[in-house]
Amino acid sequence: MELKFLCSSLEVEVLRLAKAYQREKKENAALKTRNKELREEVVKLKEEKKMQSDQIVKQKLSERAAAGNNTDVKRKINELVREIDRCIGLLND
Repeated sequence: MELKFLCSSLEVEVLRLAKAYQREKKENAALKTRNKELREEVVKLKEEKKMQSDQIVKQKLSERAAAGNNTDVKRKINELVREIDRCIGLLND
């Protein structure tokens, strides 16, 4: 009789643990899905941040050019042209 009771108790405990395992398994899958979504969102936000930073740089350059500070812009363009010419000269050698 006692053995039957122990077996019954063991069976109840195994069923309880199996249910708990299934519940935790579902929760783990949901958390993995959420983690993946959040990682994708982080990548998307980083790309968006980079695009906005690029836009800010372009806007600042255009504002400087529009504000009559053309000498700095012209100087930078001339520096870039000289650098390109130097690179072309090295390639031709």
